Amino acid sequence: MQDASHGDRPSRVVAAFYAKARRMNHKRLVSPALALVICILLLLALQKISQSIDYHSVSRQLFCIVPGRWAAALAATALSFVALVARDEIGLRHVDAKVPRSLLWIGATAASALGNIAGFGALTGGAVRYRVYGAAGVTSSQIGRLTLLTSGSLILATLLITAVGALADTSALSAMTHLAPLTLTIGSVIVLLALIVAVACCGSATKRFRTRWAAVTLDIPSRGSLVSQLIFGVIDVVGAGAALWVFLPGTHAGFMSFLAIYSASLLLGIVGHTPGGVGVFESVMVFALRGDIATPSLLAALLAYRAVYFGLPLVLSAAVLVGYEARALRKRLPLRTVARLGRIAPLFLCLITFVVGSMLIVSSATPALAHRLALLRELVPLWALEGSQLVSGVFGVLLLFVSRGLLRRLDAAWWLAVVLTAVSLVLSVIKGLAFVEAGVLASLLVLLLCTHRGFTRRAALFAEPFTPGWLISVAIVLICSAWVMFFAYRNVPYRTDLWWEFAFHAPVSRSLRAMLASSLVATAFAVWQLLRPAAGRFVHPSAADLSDAVRIIRSQERSDAGLAMMGDKSFLFSDSREAFLMFAKHGRTWAALHDPVGPRAEWPELIRKFVMLAHKHGGRAAFYQVRADSLPLYLDSGLTLMKLGEEAQLALEQFDLSGPKRAALRYSMRRAERDGCAVEVIDAAAMPQHMDSLRRISDGWLDSRSAREKSFSVAAFSDAYLAAQSVMLVRQNGVPVAFTTFMTTDLNVEATVGVMRHVADASPFVMDYLFVQLAMHLKDAGYRHLSLGVAPFSGVRPMPLGSPLHQLGSLVWRFGGRFYNFQGLRAFKGKFQPRWEPRYLAVSGWASAVLTLLDLSILAGGRRS
Repeated sequence: MQDASHGDRPSRVVAAFYAKARRMNHKRLVSPALALVICILLLLALQKISQSIDYHSVSRQLFCIVPGRWAAALAATALSFVALVARDEIGLRHVDAKVPRSLLWIGATAASALGNIAGFGALTGGAVRYRVYGAAGVTSSQIGRLTLLTSGSLILATLLITAVGALADTSALSAMTHLAPLTLTIGSVIVLLALIVAVACCGSATKRFRTRWAAVTLDIPSRGSLVSQLIFGVIDVVGAGAALWVFLPGTHAGFMSFLAIYSASLLLGIVGHTPGGVGVFESVMVFALRGDIATPSLLAALLAYRAVYFGLPLVLSAAVLVGYEARALRKRLPLRTVARLGRIAPLFLCLITFVVGSMLIVSSATPALAHRLALLRELVPLWALEGSQLVSGVFGVLLLFVSRGLLRRLDAAWWLAVVLTAVSLVLSVIKGLAFVEAGVLASLLVLLLCTHRGFTRRAALFAEPFTPGWLISVAIVLICSAWVMFFAYRNVPYRTDLWWEFAFHAPVSRSLRAMLASSLVATAFAVWQLLRPAAGRFVHPSAADLSDAVRIIRSQERSDAGLAMMGDKSFLFSDSREAFLMFAKHGRTWAALHDPVGPRAEWPELIRKFVMLAHKHGGRAAFYQVRADSLPLYLDSGLTLMKLGEEAQLALEQFDLSGPKRAALRYSMRRAERDGCAVEVIDAAAMPQHMDSLRRISDGWLDSRSAREKSFSVAAFSDAYLAAQSVMLVRQNGVPVAFTTFMTTDLNVEATVGVMRHVADASPFVMDYLFVQLAMHLKDAGYRHLSLGVAPFSGVRPMPLGSPLHQLGSLVWRFGGRFYNFQGLRAFKGKFQPRWEPRYLAVSGWASAVLTLLDLSILAGGRRS
């Protein structure tokens, strides 16, 4: 576990902030900070360009685009993506790789869709290609060469189109770049000649060249590969440009001139490395075409182009990957391929969720259409309209943070994303009849519902701190949303009473309040992330720690300490390493199992050390199943106590089968022996030859109950753990049918039952028979006590003056039988007439006990965080 410094509360907060600042890798801050600076500069440039633009005119132009233009843009987008699939196929042949046709289409389109949205297209697209093509055996080296070829050839194709367009008509580029037409002509000729020389220098298909530049080996493509890449690269760019061209209303510039401007804008967007060139591309296009096309119409065309060429392919790619995740195409691809593809589906869902969250924030900061508000006035009350816009913006911020949990496949992130998306879907209708927004939210909701089985990690949603890049991305979204809001209400003079104006005709007030709420929620979350202590991580014990723990266990009386040998718990040692605590962590709960192990004189310091460790990491300390004689130690540490149940301790010196109270056990013994049962004790030396038989019994027992192995406070079947225990095996007519492990120490004072398993068709008296034989065996060996384990919530009776924790335990004992057979378990152990010893939970604060119990149940299920 990680540790941290502590002190008084104010100094701890300040120290935590500066400690995090020192730990931050400054190199990781460069790219996000640069993106923030570029965003601010672009917004300043757009602010100057958009002085004469009206927000409502842009909205009207966007909604007035006829369906035929949308259809034409979709066709042009399809042409572009077909060309990029062909480019990938050529690139795969170049690197001597071959993939199935279905994987080719998925890899090429998904890589391009993600690269367009996420930025750094070569890196993000290469990562997607590695996941997809790697399922067909393509190596990372081949993916790198493929990405280098396709990215380089796309830049060359863009240069080719720009040069040809400049030669056909230099006026547009001249006005854009403020270069003389002659200079542009000469530059274009140089570019074309350089491309011809590059093609000429390539070898044939049978004769390839490699060269070394710096520390990188460059694989020169064949002449045919390069020419093919250039041809399909041109088709790719022309299709993408046409997707924008069809939205432009009546431009006087020819298509070739437009393509030259479009290609130059693409190149500047690639150099800027912003996601999809956003901001850079729009600024250049507006600057170049503002004299030829009305700016509101141009901005509407750019928004429509972004939706068709960038948004739609991303959603479709995610849908295809979700289909693989759901095994929809399992018959066509092997399971290994499906599993590998499933790893990138969360990446697409993460990105889509982030984009949808951004959409909600922008939507809450902008006015709804006037005629829709007039209709809503007759349908919904004012409070619903006001609240829906405010809550929608806050939910957008939450989706920005939840999207990171989707990337890590967290089940909590999935559930929260589903709830936020479903509620936002309803709010989008209430706040302004935003049917397009509702359609986007519905699409995300369908994608989430189809991928439920893929989000299986049960770690805490915000357990790990967010990276600076993620926090700056959220800041960029909020800054851009605020700019859009001020752009939409540019002609509205600011007044302080705008904050308190509530009316259907007051969209400015609603947007201001929604933007403020969104910003406050994001800021509060970011500050909490920076100031909170590190959560700590669960780590499995090292071999040296496990060896020291075993040494300490063997030298003391408490046999239940043998659970440390399972290796599923961390260890906290005393300074002398003569005592230790075993513990695990889930969420904010740091749970130590039992009292410390070792000399009692070292317990107080070890308990205090563990409480401080949990406190340093912002967690709650809990000690599970501690004994009554150690309770003062936990009270002295400021912990609250709750009775968990009672442990059945069998006094072996007085144990026998005589007397009326043991009549039922005598009957069980006779019936088991009549059924052919006999026992044998297996020591550690003979364990390997019996391991397969024991495993068959264990697997059959688990299958019959549709259960899986437990951990933490419950012994689990594992080869390593059983090899360190003694085992009593029951054979029925010579066939192994049941067994139990029992933990002991070198002092031979106490033994504790561990793993207990039996097959379904064994004698119904086999477990009674097994425990009686075990007790008699240990009694003959000189042991004084046998622990049969804890009966949860046993002995917790309702009391008028009981604490809330005591009342909670009594309710569980009385009414929890429908979930777990608490009373039946106590009755089974009660047949052996044990002495019942209370066991307690010591936790920091009674209000945290319920959450602690939930975390403890998760820990028993085998999960750690």
